[in-house]
This record gives sequence, structure tokens and C-alpha cells, in this order.
Amino acid sequence: MERVLRGWNFMRWLRLGIGVYALVAAVQQQELILGIAGIFLTAMAVFGFGCCAGGYCAPAPRRNSRTNTTGTSIQFEEIKSDN
Repeated sequence: MERVLRGWNFMRWLRLGIGVYALVAAVQQQELILGIAGIFLTAMAVFGFGCCAGGYCAPAPRRNSRTNTTGTSIQFEEIKSDN
């Protein structure tokens, strides 16, 4: 229930509007495919799921630049100049 009530943003309202419009148009025109699309869009808006709901669209975290591909630490040596 928490997912349904919280997190409403512009895109979620837009999906709801398009989904309800598609459902109304599907009933008026007796179109099954449009009705299925309307149900899908409305469900996406109400239940808050989509392509990125699980966080799979986020880029992978950056690897530490101080480790190489084998996972061992790289040793650095400080070089000073006598200027």
C-alpha cells in the first residue's frame, strides 16, 4: 500500500492520464489491444513500476582506481623534485 500512495511525480501522473484515456477510448471503440495498453499504463502508474523501478537502469558503481583487475593493491612511490 505504501508504494501506491507515495512517490507520485509528473511521469506517474502522465502515465495514469494516458492509461485512463486509453481505457475510455478502448471501451468506446471496442478495441481489445488499446484496452490492454490502457490497463498496462494504468497499472504502471498505480503500482509504481516501470523499466527502472528495480534500479536496474542505474550505471554500475565505479571501481576503485587504486586496484587493478586482479584485485591487488597498486603500490605508489612519491617522487619529489629539488627545484
